[in-house]
Amino acid sequence: MKKKIISEYSSETGTSFSIVVKKKLFYKKTKYQEIEIYKSEKLGNVLLLNKCFMFTEKDHHFYHDKCNELMSKKGPLKNVLVVGGGDFALAKTLSSRKNIKSVTIIEIDKEVTSACKIFFPIFFEINQHFFKKIKLVHVDGFEWVKNNDSKKFDVIIVDSTDPTGCAKKLFTKRFYRYIFKILNSDGVYIQQSGSPIIHHGKIIKPMVRDLSVIGFKNITVNPFPMPSYPSGTWSFIRCERRSN
Repeated sequence: MKKKIISEYSSETGTSFSIVVKKKLFYKKTKYQEIEIYKSEKLGNVLLLNKCFMFTEKDHHFYHDKCNELMSKKGPLKNVLVVGGGDFALAKTLSSRKNIKSVTIIEIDKEVTSACKIFFPIFFEINQHFFKKIKLVHVDGFEWVKNNDSKKFDVIIVDSTDPTGCAKKLFTKRFYRYIFKILNSDGVYIQQSGSPIIHHGKIIKPMVRDLSVIGFKNITVNPFPMPSYPSGTWSFIRCERRSN
């Protein structure tokens, strides 16, 4: 019997990553993107946005655990902002922390949250005490950060797709200025920054330069394995707003 395979082709490397799937569980084209979810043979359920793999049930922990690790900082870690993250996988990971007072999730596409609630229910299995700390808002993250004057954060995480389409403006100096404004002194900023193998010149180098110009300090590039992403290796940029 011929197996059904879904693939993501990388024009930058001329290679494809493929997964054998049993069936399609969900498809919807929203005003922002195409959402697809498949049941795979080996990797559990799989989420794709605009034909790009976001995660599988078996490999998502590489991404989310690394992000959680990078949050460690001196001083209080009370209020956390996540731009993106509407699948709730990062929220689930953060729920293991005892010192978080609030988590604000700004997700542009409510259909991502709705679909993941059905097909990735484990991400929503969060103890009620922590769940009450989460505020979910379905709006454009760029606009929300730009217009937010009411609250500052100890950690800000941009858990977005790559810099294309509506996510492109999340990789600009203008956006970083807004982030800097709402980040507390000694606060930590974390953003996914593509593959250190493929995107060093295209994404990582410009990000480091722009963050430095804005005034962020201790800027580091932090690679980690991510089997279902192009090149199998991805990265987060981590930096700080220093008080001195």
